Amino acid sequence: MKLLWSVALLGMALCLGSQAAFNLPGIPAVFTNDDRLISVVSATVAEEISREFVKYMRSGVESERLKELGSELRSIHSKKAIFTESLVDLSSADQYFVCTICRSTINVFVRTFTDGELSGPNREAESKKLMLGLCDYFSVTTPEVCSGLFDLNWPILDFIFNETAANSQSFCGMLPIPICQVQQEEFNLTLTIEGDLPTESNSDLPARSPQDHLVLHLTDIHYDPEYKAGSNADCDEPMCCRSDLAQSSPSSSAAGYWSDYRDCDTPKHLILSAFNHIKDNHKIEWIYHTGDVPPHNVWSTTRQGNIDMLTEIDGLLTEYFPETPVYSCLGNHEPHPANVFGNEEIPDSLRVDWLYEHVWKLWSKWLPAEAEDTVRRGGYYTTSPSAGHRIIALNSMDCYLYNWWLFYNGSLIQEQLQWFHDTLLAAEQAGEKVHILSHIPSGDGDCWSSWADEYNRLLNRFSGIITGIFSGHTHKDEMNLHYTDEGLAVAINWNGGSLTSYVNKNPNYRLYLLSPLTKHVVDHLTYTFNLTAANLQPEQQPEWYLEYEFTKEFTEDTSPAGIDKLLVAMAKKPELLRKFWRYKFTSADPKLSQGCDNACLSKTLCRIATSNYQKRTRCRELQAILEKSLENEEDEEDNDDGGAPGLKALSLASLLGLLVASTFLA
Repeated sequence: MKLLWSVALLGMALCLGSQAAFNLPGIPAVFTNDDRLISVVSATVAEEISREFVKYMRSGVESERLKELGSELRSIHSKKAIFTESLVDLSSADQYFVCTICRSTINVFVRTFTDGELSGPNREAESKKLMLGLCDYFSVTTPEVCSGLFDLNWPILDFIFNETAANSQSFCGMLPIPICQVQQEEFNLTLTIEGDLPTESNSDLPARSPQDHLVLHLTDIHYDPEYKAGSNADCDEPMCCRSDLAQSSPSSSAAGYWSDYRDCDTPKHLILSAFNHIKDNHKIEWIYHTGDVPPHNVWSTTRQGNIDMLTEIDGLLTEYFPETPVYSCLGNHEPHPANVFGNEEIPDSLRVDWLYEHVWKLWSKWLPAEAEDTVRRGGYYTTSPSAGHRIIALNSMDCYLYNWWLFYNGSLIQEQLQWFHDTLLAAEQAGEKVHILSHIPSGDGDCWSSWADEYNRLLNRFSGIITGIFSGHTHKDEMNLHYTDEGLAVAINWNGGSLTSYVNKNPNYRLYLLSPLTKHVVDHLTYTFNLTAANLQPEQQPEWYLEYEFTKEFTEDTSPAGIDKLLVAMAKKPELLRKFWRYKFTSADPKLSQGCDNACLSKTLCRIATSNYQKRTRCRELQAILEKSLENEEDEEDNDDGGAPGLKALSLASLLGLLVASTFLA
């Protein structure tokens, strides 16, 4: 019987993993043995794929080895999840696939760029042929999506490949996939921070009062002008609910009227329903809008389409809330192509000055004239809407791993961060309290850890004046607690969830109660509706309702120190954490049906306590407490059912061992 090469390699890796001194160049020392083994396998398989695929591209002859590799990789990934979910939330198989294909693709391009097919006058055509070939061979996604992504992103990637010494480690090693990461030198930022760091956790919290401000948080609207009720919600692309349903398709594949739990964005009538409900039921004083107006069709966007959608949503906000100030920041879907921002150091033809100029036209009615310079330069600004209150809106694309310009020149991030420091310092000297708007939370796996490091240093230093941080991007109704390196809780990032249902959530908006003097968040309330029930009665408006009020469900102490105490309570009382998880996904039917097992609970708790994906000290402390609490629960359940033994999760190394054994026995 023929033993598959990759399985043999896994067996070899398992043997290596049993040795105490298993250290390979480039593999982080903090890796577990399991991570190291799979990292070795991924890198080795990627190298072989790149060699075999280049031969195939040049000769047209598909080797037996390439057939074998292609068959194995095509069968292990879930197709759409790699586009619709955050990489940190993917299954181990999907993460392995993404890492291996990323490494393979970059290796292929490097092999053919300098002295191969991609060095001649037909470089673009040959590059597209190569990319579409890889995409099709490994069933990454549909040809239309691959072709569109190439057309939109190639001019930028072509420039970067020509100007930098790109390799698979530098590109793929930044992905938030443990087996893909490699040891890299710390990026040498020269950010100058003045003043002293805090010496204790931030416990500042004003008392509630009748004069508290009521502020609306809208985020991730993801307006889809082409949404069609009754269209196909089970398409092969990363976003659906646009194309007609085939006659042979089951009726269950039809998109709901009020949007859909599947991979679909927001129809206009849902946006109008939300705005009407807000206008009729709440007296809000201002609005925070933390980005992502366009939908998720990242392979087929246009510059004019994005401009039109930004203009239309801004017009609706003005129509429904004509006297209400709106303070916005940019999301990763605003530019064209999506995710890609830069500054004046990159070529004029590849810059997004058109976007900065357009949002200044939209935002300027609520901003001071002096904000024009930074908005038009980089999409960020500061304003003081009232005495003692300052808002700083950041362009967090400086940390986004899919902003390709980070791979060209990481120092692009320094200018805005230094401006951020200088603005905070001036606010401190003026006795102001500060709110920060930023689309991407710094603890998100999509955020470059070097940026998160500097950002967190600034939050630590100025935590005495920062009374609220507001973000979006994840589509989850959640929060992140910021800690110093010494473990002091200093700031809270409040995430508003999303108006879109993409993916598997109910649409929501959030309201904050803010102390009138300091603008501390003293409470927040989330409003949503059940999408299943709403789609059963498309002729009626959805039944928006108050899902929960934070202080009534969790804690009245919304200071950073108070939230840290809450996290300990969640670790000790898993039911409290389960309740947080339900609200995190706005009680959406698919999520409630799926449930949250122990691994899910541990990840949920860790995410709240993480403000830099690469630094998880407090996360691990809380997870240790939670693990004991869950063991106690299991012991109690075992006693209740007569002590029946429970199945324990196998380690990855154990599973690979079983795979090797099963292959020999087959």
